[in-house]
Order: sequence, then C-alpha cells, then structure tokens
Amino acid sequence: MRTVKFHVYGNDKFQRNVLIGDAEVKLSDVDLAQPFSTWFYLRDASVKQEDKGDIMFSLSYLPTAERLTVVIVKARNLKYSESRPNGDSFVKVYLLQNGKKVNKKKTTTKRGENSPVFNEAMIFNVPAQVLQSIQLRVTISEISADQQLTIGHVIVGANTSGKTLSHWNQMMTSLRKPIAMWHMIRK
Repeated sequence: MRTVKFHVYGNDKFQRNVLIGDAEVKLSDVDLAQPFSTWFYLRDASVKQEDKGDIMFSLSYLPTAERLTVVIVKARNLKYSESRPNGDSFVKVYLLQNGKKVNKKKTTTKRGENSPVFNEAMIFNVPAQVLQSIQLRVTISEISADQQLTIGHVIVGANTSGKTLSHWNQMMTSLRKPIAMWHMIRK
C-alpha cells in the first residue's frame, strides 16, 4: 500500500530545521484522477505516543434516513491511571462539525475490566451534505475516586489521516454496511 507522508518543519532560534509534526495519507483513500484539497491533523513530533490501548468500533451510514451509526464494540489493553491492572471505563462519542461539539452520546460503565466489551450502538442524525465537515471523537475514560479521567481518544472523519481516514472512507464506499476496525487510543 502506498502512502504519502507530510513532515512540517520550522526554524529554531539557531535557524535549524526542527520537525513540528507529520501526517500521512494512503493513496488508495484519494481519487488521483482529479485535484483535491484537504486538511490534515498533524501528529506532534515532540510527543512520544504512549500506548493507551486499543478500541474497536464500527461505522455505518444510512443515506435514506441520514443516519450515522457508531457501534462501540470493545477495548483492549487499557492503561488506567496509577498503573492499575483493571478499572471502570466508559466511552463517549462526540459528533464534531467544523471542530465544534454538536452532539454526544455515552456508553454504560464497565466495571473492573482491562478489556471491556460494550457492544452499544449510538445513532446520530447527519444530513448527507454535512458528512464531509463532521468528525467523530471517540473518547475512552475511567472513573477513579469519583472523578472522570480521560484515558485517550480517536478522531475519525473525512479530514483525518491514516487509518482513521481509511475507516471513514470504507464506510462512505460501503453505505448501509457496518465497517468495524481497531484503532490505537492516543492521549
């Protein structure tokens, strides 16, 4: 699979090139027959990605009902605060339009599990004309000492890159079918 990687550099006070961030796009996710423009979210090069676990969810869009369904399937190898092996976790899905929270839904809390199974569907009403301007932020959190702590999140949508963009594009080309995929949770 061919991928184009973008690296953004800046100059430090000594005029040296310093990597600010990077992004990537799979060529299979782009129609190369015509020009296109898009925005990419940069991964911060100064932050080492810490393994927070993985989450599996499926996406499907029903164009006749203008309904986007997100099924939070399960998570695995979650890294809880204070290095606890197990914890109480839940998932919130935020519907973002142009970066602003428009709607949110939450799963039930799974208690004392490192790899919880949710199998919960969340339905959002999304008109077809705004599909290219929305994103989903899937955030997994834990309850610790009566407070909610974020473990990490995944952002998926038309303006993302890498595996999350691939997941979104597969959903858009397989309307009415749920497309499930594992994603690495990022802080």
